[in-house]
Amino acid sequence: MAKARSSRAVVQTAPGHFELHEFARPEVTPDDAILRMELCGICGSDIEQYDGRFDDIGWTKGPTIPGHEPLGVIDEIGERAARRWGVQAGDRIAVEPLIPCMECEACRTGNRTRCSGWGRMFSYGLIDTAVEPVLLGGYSEYMYLHPNSVVHKVSSALPTSVAVLFNPLAAGIRWTVAETDLALGDTVVVLGAGQRGLSCVIAARAAGAGKIIVTDLARAAKKLEFALELGADAAIVADEEDVVERVLKLTNGRGADVVVDVTPVATQPVHDAIRIVRAGGTVVLVGVKGGPKTTLDTDEILRKSITLKGILTVDSPAYVKAIRLLERGGLPFERMHTASYSLERAEEAIHHLAGRLDGPPAINVAIRPGA
Repeated sequence: MAKARSSRAVVQTAPGHFELHEFARPEVTPDDAILRMELCGICGSDIEQYDGRFDDIGWTKGPTIPGHEPLGVIDEIGERAARRWGVQAGDRIAVEPLIPCMECEACRTGNRTRCSGWGRMFSYGLIDTAVEPVLLGGYSEYMYLHPNSVVHKVSSALPTSVAVLFNPLAAGIRWTVAETDLALGDTVVVLGAGQRGLSCVIAARAAGAGKIIVTDLARAAKKLEFALELGADAAIVADEEDVVERVLKLTNGRGADVVVDVTPVATQPVHDAIRIVRAGGTVVLVGVKGGPKTTLDTDEILRKSITLKGILTVDSPAYVKAIRLLERGGLPFERMHTASYSLERAEEAIHHLAGRLDGPPAINVAIRPGA
């Protein structure tokens, strides 16, 4: 079958504005590849990018093809790339968002998520279209795979709507377990019950947490119900209840061993986290605020000997564990995927995940280029 010579892609040309463009298909060299997109998951941060918040904090500049959760099938691949990645044409893969430089100190010491070699945030979905080859975002029919990409093979037997959860589930694993040394019987509080908050619940339960408490707003009541089904022990409606008071009551005044804030934009959860974590506990900050600033009570952090961790994105070990968990099954993963939208309806997809459409809130939404 003849290879497609071009690819349609969504381009964000300004805050709150998408356009559908067509680009020439890049030529494949021995070191790179072309991915035929199946689905691209929409991250909560895609909403902030769409709203222009990433421009404000310097993560994007100029027109971009959004999408940093790509799932697809290798359409064409160079010889050295095939050997390096251990894949071949026809394999389904999940692609990590960050493209490491492989030369800076962080990359050389195995900390690729802290890469500083490009001098900017070099991630699929955040790179302006002036950078060649252009197809460096997942809201596209085809995506160029940079030689430094990090990819993971995914079983073709998995439904696409389940396989696309590789990114949020990996986030839950890294943020809640791998980075906190969560121990059997520990109490975990997850602030936010979106796709990554629910993934934190799954990860905490799989790791043997003793008590899991989840919070969200009243409009997300269905997500809180689902969190309980996935293994949470208690759900708190943050705009109807006092989060701090309720957590302390549920923990008999002790507080939580681990608190993970996955909420976007809002800064109040950061303050709540510091108040509800136990002395010597860990607070993980992963919800991108996209500009809003807050002041912290550093005396309280000091007095309670709190470990405060900011974590950017997900590392390779977490992706491997997430894909294995999805392939093993046993949980209602298919119910986490709410809807898929065509390229032409990408803005509608963003608004759906953001809760700006009528109807119940979405959990996981994706772009299906062929839809």
